[in-house]
Amino acid sequence: MIYLKKENGTVKVFYSKEEMNATGYPEADKIVTEEEFNGSGCYTRIIDGEIVVGRTAAEIATEEKEEKIAEIDAELAELDRKYLTPRVLGGIGIGDEYAIGERNKHEQEAAPLRQQRQALITDKVA
Repeated sequence: MIYLKKENGTVKVFYSKEEMNATGYPEADKIVTEEEFNGSGCYTRIIDGEIVVGRTAAEIATEEKEEKIAEIDAELAELDRKYLTPRVLGGIGIGDEYAIGERNKHEQEAAPLRQQRQALITDKVA
């Protein structure tokens, strides 16, 4: 078991009850298993006066959302490289049909990704 004690806004970690008692603390504020503590990367802090071990559900959700946005951004960048070549960009301005067609393909493929990205940003995730 791992014994956790709040002190001056930080979390003191003790690997045994004897170690905790030897330093003058009769009781832990929180006790967790070694598996839970090590599985969290030994990450502890105080949130709203309580000891939190590991990341909160909100932190995990935010990280997952940021990862998904980064994946979408990479997909959009790949579409730009695929379709928006110098020839296409130059041709759009002069009405070149091939260039306009490539731009339209780009927009058709990019639109759903942009919608997914916007939904993630505005927290409207399905």
